[in-house]
Amino acid sequence: MVVCNLNCASCPLAYACIPITIAGVIALRKYRGRLQKKRLASQMTFLFITNTAFLFGATGLIYSYFYCWESPFALMACPIGVLEHAFVDRAWYLLIYLAGSIGFTSIIFGRAACGWACPIGFLQDLTSKRKTKSEWDKKLRILKYIILAAIPPASYVTGQLAYTLICPIGGLTATLPHLLMNPHGYTFTFFFFPKMMVLVGFFILIVLLSRGWCRHLCPVGAMMGPFNKISLLQLEYYEDKCLKCFKCADVCPMQINMPYDTKTAECIRCGKCVDVCPTDALAFKFQWQ
Repeated sequence: MVVCNLNCASCPLAYACIPITIAGVIALRKYRGRLQKKRLASQMTFLFITNTAFLFGATGLIYSYFYCWESPFALMACPIGVLEHAFVDRAWYLLIYLAGSIGFTSIIFGRAACGWACPIGFLQDLTSKRKTKSEWDKKLRILKYIILAAIPPASYVTGQLAYTLICPIGGLTATLPHLLMNPHGYTFTFFFFPKMMVLVGFFILIVLLSRGWCRHLCPVGAMMGPFNKISLLQLEYYEDKCLKCFKCADVCPMQINMPYDTKTAECIRCGKCVDVCPTDALAFKFQWQ
């Protein structure tokens, strides 16, 4: 059902265009390079599409990235929410639908949605470029897989959307917007303050570390990451052209062992390495090319 009444003066999303525009202006200063300008345009487009339920109503489709379906204008369903409902409601057909949706996009693009479509990834691109030399960074990247593996049994045993109760992305994109839009009608639950504490931790993480959420804690990234090895879109490395200047490693937001580990599950296909390479030793290429 279309819910837009074309009354922009009373539409919260119309006013949301102001911070979105500001974010775009800030991003223009950060996004340098041919691919990065295209990536910014893609991220801004997906940020808008993600919140177009006011035009089209909520659909039964699933986002190929992390965004809460309880967000006021969410167009699609959250992959983690679908996973939880499958085990809470014993609706096993949802697992087939989820696997098909995530698998379809990931088998083509790998984890590119993290770098080109995800609004949370866009937020992280604006917050920090800080890197770390700690060995713990590599060791802690397994946490997102542990979180993903824990969600089904936690939901099945508790009979609740266990992860959603404390999800920081839900807190940012759904809880706070609903509270701001209807402060007097909002119903506070037991998990409101725990979720806000986790949200504070989320912001600390992404400010202190480049793509900190994507590296360590995002369960949707854990779903898509393994497809990087077999996806049709690949980041190709041409060693005969390489100067071993390692500029690619310096700009990588995920701190991958560049230019060698181009098929790692950690690569978000952002293309920063491609833009900075002086000899075109790195390039995106579909396997049929």
